[in-house]
Amino acid sequence: MEQNYKRTKRKNAGNGTPKKGGQRSRASLIKRVLLWMVLIGLIFLVVGSFLFAYYASKSPAFSEEKLKDPIPAKIYDKDDELVTTLYGGQKRELTDIDETPEHVTDAILAVEDNRFYEHGAIDFVRLGAAVLNNVTDGFGSQGASTITQQVVKRVFLTEEKTLERKAQEAYLAYRLEQEYSKDEILEMYMNKIYYSDGIYGIRTASLYYFDKELEALNLAETAYLAGLPQLPNRYNLYVDPELGTRRAHTVLNLMLHHERITEAEYNEAINTDITANLVARSEDERASNEPEDPEYASYINVVKQELQTNDKFRNMELGEALASGLSIYTNMDSGVQSQLQTMVNDRDYYYNPKFKSEHFNLASTILDTETGNLVAISGGRDYREVVMHNQALVERNVGSTMKPFLAYGPAIEHLEWRTDQTIEDEAEYQPEGFDNEIYNYDMQDHGEVTMRDALRQSLNIPAVKTFETVMEEEGENTPEEFAESVGLDYSTEEEEDLPLTFNDVLGGGDHSRFTPLQMAEAYATLGNGGTYNEAQAIRHVVTDEGETVEFEHESEKAMEDYTAYMLTDMLKGTFEPYGSADYIPMNGLNIAAKTGTTSYGDELKEEYNLPDNAAKDAWIVGYTPEYTMSLWTGFTANEEGGDTSFVGADEHITPQWFFRDIMQSISTYNGQDFERPDSVVEVNGDELSVRGSESLQTYENEQRQQRNTQRQQPEEDIDEPNQVITEEPEETTETEPATEEQPEEETTEEPTEEEAPTIEETEEPTEAPTEEETEPATEEAPTTEETEEAETDEPASEETTEEPAEEPVEEETDEAA
Repeated sequence: MEQNYKRTKRKNAGNGTPKKGGQRSRASLIKRVLLWMVLIGLIFLVVGSFLFAYYASKSPAFSEEKLKDPIPAKIYDKDDELVTTLYGGQKRELTDIDETPEHVTDAILAVEDNRFYEHGAIDFVRLGAAVLNNVTDGFGSQGASTITQQVVKRVFLTEEKTLERKAQEAYLAYRLEQEYSKDEILEMYMNKIYYSDGIYGIRTASLYYFDKELEALNLAETAYLAGLPQLPNRYNLYVDPELGTRRAHTVLNLMLHHERITEAEYNEAINTDITANLVARSEDERASNEPEDPEYASYINVVKQELQTNDKFRNMELGEALASGLSIYTNMDSGVQSQLQTMVNDRDYYYNPKFKSEHFNLASTILDTETGNLVAISGGRDYREVVMHNQALVERNVGSTMKPFLAYGPAIEHLEWRTDQTIEDEAEYQPEGFDNEIYNYDMQDHGEVTMRDALRQSLNIPAVKTFETVMEEEGENTPEEFAESVGLDYSTEEEEDLPLTFNDVLGGGDHSRFTPLQMAEAYATLGNGGTYNEAQAIRHVVTDEGETVEFEHESEKAMEDYTAYMLTDMLKGTFEPYGSADYIPMNGLNIAAKTGTTSYGDELKEEYNLPDNAAKDAWIVGYTPEYTMSLWTGFTANEEGGDTSFVGADEHITPQWFFRDIMQSISTYNGQDFERPDSVVEVNGDELSVRGSESLQTYENEQRQQRNTQRQQPEEDIDEPNQVITEEPEETTETEPATEEQPEEETTEEPTEEEAPTIEETEEPTEAPTEEETEPATEEAPTTEETEEAETDEPASEETTEEPAEEPVEEETDEAA
């Protein structure tokens, strides 16, 4: 019985009403959970408090000077000399809170912080609503910064969205409200906010956009100015009037919602044309952030772009960064920069009126060959920031300046060609896989030419054949990879898989376009022994708080040193007789260079009735061990008959005179030459070969065999005068036709850079002498022996050509001057 009773009790206990002991157990569990939650909350509160205190202790110094006015950025040159100061746009017109119309403050408060006068430094009600919205709509969907927080963020902090910055923002906002009244803080906000186009402060913006004092603004204009600071460059009426109008309507809605205007006022304002009183400004008249010293504007433009790529300043508004007291130390040579921009602006530099017109422009970049440091840069004539493209950063077809990187460079790098490697030239040639034929600049067949002569004279067909040989023997991607190693990247999202063609070798094609800055980087690689350096304007930046921010740039080995040196040695021939720039004397400088032009497509030629030898771009890129300079010249419009084109050899060489005058002016003439590496040896006189290469071994074997043959020749063969007498007449008879034709060959070897009519965007040398200039060479026909020496580049060839070459140089020098 007792046993059953106990079982019954257990059964009833399980199925019946819970006893008081169970109730106590559940209550105890809830209490424990609550206690743990409170404990965890306290832990978080304590940890958060310590973390907040730690972050707050690292806050920037609370400076009254910073609260008053922005601190402009200072720009220093390579010698740490102050060059210019960036004041960040127009002079500021400050407003006093006591004189600010009520409808202006109402509009600002409605859109930025409607409860500004009711809460403390932080609006916890708005903060809670923002947290809920961020949870439901996604992080960042709504902000909760008060006007006080915005002031301290703009004055003391950055746009970086980290817990540390938010803690510092809250702490500094609290400090600000302890020391200044609400009115004073609102006044700070109105005077410090950014309004696009280099405009700071709402009164300055009112005068700039509408030429009105604040009290004269209508309600729609007031709403526009109140809403502009959220995204100033997007809502700018000069940029997008429709988007700016929509932003003003959003502010009007908020003013109505917060009962700061009546419905009648709202309806009237919503139907007001905001652009009706907008000050008419052309692109040239718009305010900008350019420095007071316009000769430095192009360089400052690059400085600003580099500044925004640095992690320290990436998330900051550029205008705010430049108003935060930065000291920016650059690689600029201020003297060279000033000289370059002054010459670019000088319309009287060129004798031809065509190059004084508004349609003609030029851009240039000068680098330190060894380091890649940006010495100077010009973005075009009378360059002004914001309203003009920096032409030195605009991609264009580069003509024959691509030949070293897509043809001869890869051939030396991978096939180890000697500089006297022979290539069979032709009068016309059909590239593999294409229907059209290409031609040399003079439409002639030069027979078997060396790689050195083909590059020096800028022959098209040997370059294309070299390009095809490299792809056939080393893979079709080899030329493209070689070009990419020096910063000339052909891959794009749209055309990533398109293979390079002969047109790219000649600098034509839609995706064979590069900037003067990129071309300078590529050629500096050759002068630097094969090491590529990304151009760099900024060395380091010192913030207003004394922090030094270093700027790094890419540097890597792009090619073998023998490739760089052998290309350089061949490119020195550009200024020698029969070179594509042999008009331009570069006396006293060890300099290598390449010229380039690009022609028009057949459709444009027909539409504007352009001559066959008309070109739209003319380039020269060259370097010494000290400096590398790229120069693009071109026209921005097409006109009938070639009035805005380079026509004829005299016009095609336009950039070469400018290049010469700048390079000779800035160089030190210290006798420095490019150092030949141990990997390169001389062969066949002045030619070069890669040490240990198969072609060098072949050459050495041929030399040994020739010497052995000479030693083994019987003495009786040498002493037979009858043989000598009979051989001479035969040899003279055979060479008589060649002697008659030789003057014509010399004439055709002169660069004319006439473009093949069937190729679009290709370049041929433009530096051809005129008929008058080639006559001396035609009249003084060389002998048979001189002809043979000229073809093999023996020293006698220079004697044969030296006299005719000097005359056109003197004529052109006088003409350019």
